[in-house]
Amino acid sequence: MSTRTAVCALVGFLILPLALPLRAGAQQITTGVIQGSVSDSTGANLPGVSVEARNLDTNQGRTQVTASDGRFVFLQMPPGSYRVSFTLAGFATTVQENVLLTVGQSINLPVAMKVSGVSETVTVTTGTPSIDTERTAAATTINQATIDTIPILGRKFEDLLTLTPGVSVVQGPDGDEISFAGQRGVFNNISLDGGDYNNGFFGEQAGGQRASVDITLDAIKEFQVIASGAPAEYGRTAGGVVNVITKSGTNSARGSAFYFQRLEGLTGDLSDGSKLEDFHREQYGGTIGGPIKKDKAFYFLALEGINGNFQRPNLSTQFGDVPCPVPNPTIAANEALINSNPDCQRTALLGFLQSRVGINDGLPIRHPQSTFALLGKADAAMNPNNHLSGSWNFNHSRKENETFDVATYGNSANGIEGDPAHINALNLNWFTTVMTRMVNEAHFTYSRETRPRTAAGSGLTADTGMGFGPTFRFGDPFFLQPGVDELIWRTQIKDNVSIVSGYHTFKLGGEWMHTLNDQVFRGFFTGRYIFSSVPGFLRYASPAAAGGYGPNTVGCSNGAFVTYPAACPAGSTTDGGPLLLYLQGAGRTGLATDAAGASTITNNELSLFAQDSWQIRPDVTLNYGLRWDAQTMPETVDPTTTAFASVLNDPTFPSDGTIPSQWNMWQPRVGVAWDVRGTGKSLVRASWGVYYARQNMLSQVGSVTTNGLQQQTIFANTANLLALGAPTPTWPNVVTPTPLPDGQFPFFSGVRVFDRDYKNPHIFAFNVAYEQELAPNWVGYADFIWNEAHDLTRFLNFNKSDPVCCDQGPGTGNVYVYNGHPWQPQLDEVMVTNSLGESRYRGLTLGVRKRLSGGIQLEGNYVLAKDEDNDSNERDPFTDRSFNFFDLSKDWGPADRDIRHKFNFFGYFVIPHGLWANTRVQYRSAQPITASPRVVNGNDSGRNSLRKDNEYFTFDWRLGRPFRFGTHFELTPIIEMFNTFNNANNINPLSTPALFNFDGYLRTGVGDPRQMQLAVKLTF
Repeated sequence: MSTRTAVCALVGFLILPLALPLRAGAQQITTGVIQGSVSDSTGANLPGVSVEARNLDTNQGRTQVTASDGRFVFLQMPPGSYRVSFTLAGFATTVQENVLLTVGQSINLPVAMKVSGVSETVTVTTGTPSIDTERTAAATTINQATIDTIPILGRKFEDLLTLTPGVSVVQGPDGDEISFAGQRGVFNNISLDGGDYNNGFFGEQAGGQRASVDITLDAIKEFQVIASGAPAEYGRTAGGVVNVITKSGTNSARGSAFYFQRLEGLTGDLSDGSKLEDFHREQYGGTIGGPIKKDKAFYFLALEGINGNFQRPNLSTQFGDVPCPVPNPTIAANEALINSNPDCQRTALLGFLQSRVGINDGLPIRHPQSTFALLGKADAAMNPNNHLSGSWNFNHSRKENETFDVATYGNSANGIEGDPAHINALNLNWFTTVMTRMVNEAHFTYSRETRPRTAAGSGLTADTGMGFGPTFRFGDPFFLQPGVDELIWRTQIKDNVSIVSGYHTFKLGGEWMHTLNDQVFRGFFTGRYIFSSVPGFLRYASPAAAGGYGPNTVGCSNGAFVTYPAACPAGSTTDGGPLLLYLQGAGRTGLATDAAGASTITNNELSLFAQDSWQIRPDVTLNYGLRWDAQTMPETVDPTTTAFASVLNDPTFPSDGTIPSQWNMWQPRVGVAWDVRGTGKSLVRASWGVYYARQNMLSQVGSVTTNGLQQQTIFANTANLLALGAPTPTWPNVVTPTPLPDGQFPFFSGVRVFDRDYKNPHIFAFNVAYEQELAPNWVGYADFIWNEAHDLTRFLNFNKSDPVCCDQGPGTGNVYVYNGHPWQPQLDEVMVTNSLGESRYRGLTLGVRKRLSGGIQLEGNYVLAKDEDNDSNERDPFTDRSFNFFDLSKDWGPADRDIRHKFNFFGYFVIPHGLWANTRVQYRSAQPITASPRVVNGNDSGRNSLRKDNEYFTFDWRLGRPFRFGTHFELTPIIEMFNTFNNANNINPLSTPALFNFDGYLRTGVGDPRQMQLAVKLTF
């Protein structure tokens, strides 16, 4: 089908409801639905019944009259508690009390009115149904009771997402990733009060993992998590959907104040015997809300602050079990000792850096942080048919030495995350009742996020790493040389209309979103050096001399070193070291300036959707729809002016120099819910659909700037010195390129391009589930998800030929080496963003939940899953992770995110003496890792054949006792404990050797120890 034909078909579907004479159940992003049918005592439908739904907190009500079939439906109702009343002459008035509506929920109220000749009111207390019989997606709503009471280390709402089945926290290259049903974290779509709350550059939620808190927890009323099967109104995601709804003011003035405290004295030892030194963390804040004008307009404010610090010893303490016997070892006098003793490597490096560049990199590292979050919201009923709502979320964050938390990194290898960083997000919603069965929602978002990052500023500007075990690192991180200036802002406009027609609820809408990223990325401006060993670095960085000293040092297979052009001793060969890699970003005519790293790129995203929730029978609901998304990519320079212009006509060159815009992202979706016995106690639901992900700007910007014209990549190593006589740089200096005339480029230029056939990732998602009420308020469930992903983004260096298995360099043996490079000497690395990735996820969830009753609420679930792919790279555009470029099938194996077993339990319990308790148990099995070496004696163990030592288990609990003062005040002392049994919970996000890590954030080692937190909360 052509795009034009498909657009016409979609527009026709959009218009269809308007032609029908005027049941519901359509998904609502920020609201819910109250619907039902009214009959008399004989079961006959009652038309003409006046139905009023009134919010108990704001006293705002909506009224309508039942149709000829006795049906009524209230669309776009704000979450909250309602009273629904039914009035008809000759019948007793019926009132349904305490109808509790949550976000995205459709509540069905079957009402039977009795004949009465006198004025009479029948009041019914309505319990929330244990099973939502019309929901077709795998979705969970985290209610306010859970948010307010469950123990959360750090009070970050994202940590609550793992309460839902199918959602995992995965140790990834940029901190903990939130993975839905095995999909990449950058595929998720987070919304705040209906507006996009994602960082378009990094592809994660605003603030990412670096902000301690991005939305103050006490501002959140509830949120809905859709792990699979989202209907057509949800787009730009091939992962999960999270709808966060903030609190609103009510007719009663209410507020709160809280203070949480963690201290070193309340914290256990780490599993390796060390402590979190100088550790403290304070979180404090409060809320206030109430009426601006009773029954008409309301306000709500919430704020939260965080101050804290902890200290790691890093290189200030002994490494290994054996201390270095020499106080100040040197390469000239103690090379054998340095080779064999990790602590001697530490002391030799510290002494060398002190004498050579005058820095002390052996001090303990402090990690102070300061964060402030604020949310303001206003709601107003302009008239019975128009409701306005607006919210503004603000965050200020600064975290020192947060870039890396690795024990073998020096003080200089770190940065300030947010100097400071700011988030501003403004959301406006306008809800309009056009007619009784037609409502419209207009939405506007303006968001702005600044993420300045700066290096620690030690005086050593070259990013320098050495050794495979342990791996040491010093100097400004390659992406902070000396820092990054980044601003991203986003404008979103969308409009949805919902129409009830008979037993159909049609919903259709469109959206436009504009994203601009303006940054100066000073990446590799002062170079990155990677050395095979500590002795190799110490020799290379020493003054040039015969016998293996200076930039012409060559490592030999017998452990000796020589100075090029001298040959290795008889019987030995060169080993590829000591300089394995040198990368430098530079201008075409000289050293890099801000102009070389500057970029202003834009994306425009367009969307149309149409869907129908059709109640085929009273016990069967069918949801079907079609969505179209488009993403326009940034413009690039004229490809004929770039360093790769000479190979554009080469049929084997994969790119035409542009970034293909995506106009054909068509996504049909269908779901069904079957109330098996028609009693609301047994439900089968299933869904299938196509889901496209957006492409993050981090993957795009390299193809805009790294083209040889604006910026070139200088590459050097010992291997090129031996093979081509190409000079190697003098540490810690940079290479000053020779200015060239216009139209000429240096040899061995590195470039980044998009494949001409690039497509955005998409998945085919299938889900089937069964829910059964086991007893009043108790439900058991089984849920199975199968996701097949195609066109996943990979980053591959295409400038390769003549593969040879396998790299015999120090400590690797994991990948093929390539003796040919077809576009040399003009081009060296040609990193191509392509769509050659694939994945498959299968997951079975078994669980049970109990709705809050009798002072108990709980849920427990177990997930058995298998996640496979051929590349788990989320967004690292600097690393080619292929094993053999010419046989990518060898990359298929367990995904880096593969967590085979996951168990989750949480509960709320009212216990004697006025106490209440909350517990939370989380377990997940270890993630996979590739053996090193992967190939031994010709036997390939495959990708990710082993498991890391990062199994995770934690038992957390909270105990509170409220004390009332008068009629308006309540004070609750709280005690919490996290990781009660002090499990190690080791952190290892690496998928490549640490020496070759190009991540912008890295934490390794032991996890958080047992921590006790004391708190107090006042409500009024």
